[in-house]
This record gives sequence, structure tokens and C-alpha cells, in this order.
Amino acid sequence: MLVVFIVALASILVLNLTYSSFVSARVNRAVEHGLQAEYMLKSAVSFARVLLREDHTPEDGTQDLWGKFSSGAAVPLELLGINSPNTSIELEIRPEESKFPLRAIIPTTGGEPDKNWRDAAARLFKNLGFDEDEEKDQTGYFPDRHFKSDELVANLIDYLDQDSESYDPGDFAKGIESELPDGTFPNGRILRRVGELKTIPGFTPNRMRKLEPLVTIFGANVININLCPGLVLKSLSEELTDANIEAIVAFRKSEEGPFTFENRKERLGEIIGDPVYDKINAMITVESRWFQVLAKVDYQTSTYFMRAYVSRDKAGALPQVRSIELF
Repeated sequence: MLVVFIVALASILVLNLTYSSFVSARVNRAVEHGLQAEYMLKSAVSFARVLLREDHTPEDGTQDLWGKFSSGAAVPLELLGINSPNTSIELEIRPEESKFPLRAIIPTTGGEPDKNWRDAAARLFKNLGFDEDEEKDQTGYFPDRHFKSDELVANLIDYLDQDSESYDPGDFAKGIESELPDGTFPNGRILRRVGELKTIPGFTPNRMRKLEPLVTIFGANVININLCPGLVLKSLSEELTDANIEAIVAFRKSEEGPFTFENRKERLGEIIGDPVYDKINAMITVESRWFQVLAKVDYQTSTYFMRAYVSRDKAGALPQVRSIELF
């Protein structure tokens, strides 16, 4: 019996030691792979910064050196000096000026909301179907209430402005801040990330999924007409038709495109008419300073992502990394 007990005890100890060694090896391998993947992602982000630095044209469009990655594309591993098997890297470089600038609605210096951007935001929400989606308030403050597009914008203005009163201009929907508990909205603090919208009544998860790819808190409060989606472009004016949008997209993809500082007024005026051009002129641009760089690496059996926001401050200089996250 003593011999059997000793043999059993020794077997248990050996099995535990073997299992512990196996688990430790798996953990160490996962940490090693994660670290290697992180540096692959950093290499991809640095590659994107070099592409942006080598773009010497004053206007930005898909014809630029980095433009082939504007909708996402694979990066040849040899360009990054990587020869690991079972590895692939994809890169997306998306100008933030191709999105709707949320901060443009309220001047950073304070004051009344900009009516042009306010109305444009309402049109964008309406074009996304927010008037008909029957989404109910997600915060619990207004149970079963469906906020329509202009009401959503009024709620957003209440969140962004410096006072604690409900937005009520008389010619637009009324806000809801005075109906909320004191301190619910930050009042005067700048919008730091798009995800903050989830705390505003009416910005439900389903709406945010549609909205997040189309809006930004970065950039110079203008929209790049060479790169923005048709929905964002159409929000600029109620006088822009689907035919106008199709013609603009066709021109920027043609051999004559993209729009430049020199031809913008003439070419765009021919498409949408000079009166409409004059109305939206201050809201548009043909260049971009801020970019979102999204890198993805499939390494061994795992997938890793890195998102960075970079800005071009000087021509010919390497863009600066303003924020970066790994997930």
C-alpha cells in the first residue's frame, strides 16, 4: 500500500509539473507573439506616416501616394522588413477631414451655435434614417421617447454649450438640458471623443454604429470634398441633389480630378451652381491635416489592431502621432 501511495503521489506531482510547464510555455508564447505583433503594428503606422510625408501635393485625394490605403489594403511584408510565416498586415489611412466635424457646431471660443453646421448635422442625421428608425432614448431620462434628427442636434448643442439651459432658438428644435439633473452635461468642456455621444439622450447604440464612421472631433472644422462620403457631402446644403453628389464623386475620380485650390470654385460651381457654392464655400476644403491610421496584423493564430491619430503640421515633416491605442 505504501508503494502504491508513493507511486500515485509521484505521478500527481509529475502531471502537475508538466501541466504547469505547458501553461507557462503557452503564456510566454502568447506574450512574445503579442509583443512582436505590437511592433509590427507600430511599423505599419510608421509606414503610413512616411507615405503622408511623401505626399507633396497641396490637395488630397485618392490619387495621392497614400490614397490606395484610404479604404484599406494589404501591405507587402517586405516593405516593413518582416519575413514571419503566417503573417499578414493591412493598413487604412482615413483623413479626418473627410468626416463631419462635430466641434464645428459650437465655436471653441463660445457663443451661439453655427446655424450652417447645426442644420447640416440635422440633415446628416435625417439622411441616416434617424427620423423613421423609432429608436427610443437609451439613457433612461426620457423612457420611450423617440428623438428625431433636429432634436438630436439640439441635445448635442446642450451637451456642448457653456450654459445649463435648454437650447431654444425659436427656429429649431428645443433641447432637453433643463429637464435633466444638474451636472448631467459638462457645460463648456470640449468634446474629447466621439464615444461621448452615447451619454446624450437619443444617441442609441444602433444610431452610433451608423454615425461613428462619418463624424470626427479632429480637423479644422471643414470637410474635404475630394474624400468625404456622399452622405456627408449631401448634408452641407439642402439644395444639393443626388445628381450633384454623383457628379462631384465622378469628377474627383476622373483624370481631371481631384478638386484643387485653383479649380475648386470653377469646377464645383459648374456642378452645383455658384449660389450653392457660395453658401458652402466656408465649410469645405481640398486638403487634410488630420488622419486616422488603422493597422491590422494577423499573426500566427491571433489578430491584433492599432489605431493612431496623426497630424501633418509642416510640409515635408513626418506627421506627429497625437494618440495611439492597441486592441
